[in-house]
Amino acid sequence: MRLAIKTFTVYLRVLVVLLVVGAIGLILFNNRSYTVKVWLFGITDPDKSVNVVWVMLATAVCTLTAWWIVSLGRGLMHDLREVRRERKLALTQQVTEQRVTELDVRQRRVEEQLKHTVGDGPNDSADVGF
Repeated sequence: MRLAIKTFTVYLRVLVVLLVVGAIGLILFNNRSYTVKVWLFGITDPDKSVNVVWVMLATAVCTLTAWWIVSLGRGLMHDLREVRRERKLALTQQVTEQRVTELDVRQRRVEEQLKHTVGDGPNDSADVGF
């Protein structure tokens, strides 16, 4: 059952893609004879007519390029957040390791003091009367 649903959704997606490509092709084909005067930041001559198909294709390419740049920017922001999070984690681990080392040193000192005190204990207890 799961395979049948997955197969259906895959074929449905293929059908949707083919319909969109067909619609785009039909739009371009029906607009092939139209021209328009375009001013594009001084790059083009506003007195010359340009085929609408070229304007549509240029718009599509610019849109896809802009989408690609935005997705790269989003990926970069995600990577920067991840690096910041990893740095913070590394700093936390370093602080934790430093505290563990300090606690080990304190524990050794306390153990040495206890050994010293316990080692001196029987001698002192004879003075007290034990």
